[in-house]
Amino acid sequence: MVKRMFGRRIPIAAMALLIAGVCPSFAETWKGKELEALWRKAAWRFGPFRIQPALVLSNAGVDSNIYYSGNPIKDYTLTAGPAVTVYLPIYQKLILSGTASPQYVHYFKTKQERTWNYYLTGSAALNLKSVFLSFDINYSDAREHWNTEIDIRPRRKEDGLGGSFLVQTSRRTSLSLSYREAKYDYESLVFDIFNVREQLNRKEQYFDLSAYYQVTSRTKFFLDLEYGVYKFAFADTAALKDSQSRAAYGGFEFSPTGRIRGKVRVGYKIFDIKNPEETDYRGLVGDAQVSVRLARPFVVRASYKRDVDFSLWYSNAYYLENTIGPGASFYMLKFVRLDYDYSLGRNRYPEVQPIGGGTNVKRLDDYRVHSAGIYFRIKKKVALGVIGSRWARISNLVSENNKRYFYGLNLTYDF
Repeated sequence: MVKRMFGRRIPIAAMALLIAGVCPSFAETWKGKELEALWRKAAWRFGPFRIQPALVLSNAGVDSNIYYSGNPIKDYTLTAGPAVTVYLPIYQKLILSGTASPQYVHYFKTKQERTWNYYLTGSAALNLKSVFLSFDINYSDAREHWNTEIDIRPRRKEDGLGGSFLVQTSRRTSLSLSYREAKYDYESLVFDIFNVREQLNRKEQYFDLSAYYQVTSRTKFFLDLEYGVYKFAFADTAALKDSQSRAAYGGFEFSPTGRIRGKVRVGYKIFDIKNPEETDYRGLVGDAQVSVRLARPFVVRASYKRDVDFSLWYSNAYYLENTIGPGASFYMLKFVRLDYDYSLGRNRYPEVQPIGGGTNVKRLDDYRVHSAGIYFRIKKKVALGVIGSRWARISNLVSENNKRYFYGLNLTYDF
């Protein structure tokens, strides 16, 4: 797999680097500054290499309903493993980097859910004064809950690549062209009466044209035009779900070192399915993750997501997902933090489906998630948390009404 991946992609990257190398240099790009800050603050240095190690520890506790189903199965679970990011800066201009994170997921009773998950990324970036060019690859092989529709944890392989070309046109403005693609390969597993692999195996491609304006040293405004293409692997599914999208976004990016952190992106999407009998989507989309430090011990945050996601539920090519949620953190002492987050979600399906007795309905699911935790700092930015959460789904299909509780431990590198 690795040989095939690099065999066709290295020539593309090399050509792009040569093109970028002849561009004029007059002002340092913000992407270059962000990348340089990352490799310079890496914890370890070994010769020319900069290394940032980490340990993954999450979901270590008791899960009351591991399949989010009406017949709950309770089990004890743990996800743990190492993670490392390695940087190789060459004359501070060409930066090679890679991240590897193998994670073992253990269920004490449900043996079939035990697994190793693998996450790999690699990047080559040319950091000139007025030009930033990058080529990226990623690969994952993992068993997870991939979305809010599928309650089981099917194994999925993702093979992706991408590239971007950014030019700093003035001290405050920059333009960027980017491309990314991903191939998704699910295991053959039946959920209700639907085969996950046959319904969701696909390739996605995106082309983006973006413009940035540096409002302040820690805030950027951006506009983004995106074109997407979605092709499914199996003929019957392709006839239903092959599609394309066009979207325009605007928003703000905030520095991770400021009082306001995160990103806000809101736009309008035209999602066209090639099958004329299917319902297209035209409307608002967006995503946001923002936190604000109001006072030294108090942080508030908010999240938002609205977009289409591909469905395997009967004749629905997709469902529209809406999620919004507030949260807050309170630092009681220098080494203790209290967290609370609430999430309110809704999945709306465009096509009707049979529910028995000759009745057809459009499925509508509402979600409520409460999460709380107390974190104890064990290093400068590392904290161990005692956490608890309650998840509930309320659907117009009574058989889909379910609840789940989780109590356990979590490790975070953001304190």
